Amino acid sequence: MNLAMTVPTSKEKAALRNTAQKLKPAIHIGKKGITPALLAEFTKALKSDQLVKVAFKANRDEIPPIVGELESKTDSYCVGGVGKRRSFYKVKE
Repeated sequence: MNLAMTVPTSKEKAALRNTAQKLKPAIHIGKKGITPALLAEFTKALKSDQLVKVAFKANRDEIPPIVGELESKTDSYCVGGVGKRRSFYKVKE
């Protein structure tokens, strides 16, 4: 992960979660998991919107490793989620 990027504070995460509640999932991750095409689309969405909601088709116990992989490959942060949806944030470069 890029060390120059600052981790959002708990207050910032709360504000981001509040904003993310109104969003519809922009990315849907199916049973194939993270593919190069999905990663490119996710990166593009983060660059344009900074805050992206993702819906997962995987079982709930399979979601945390996928979230970790998305965070590490895109230098983004998971700011929260409910059920099979997670919201990711990335500071604009």
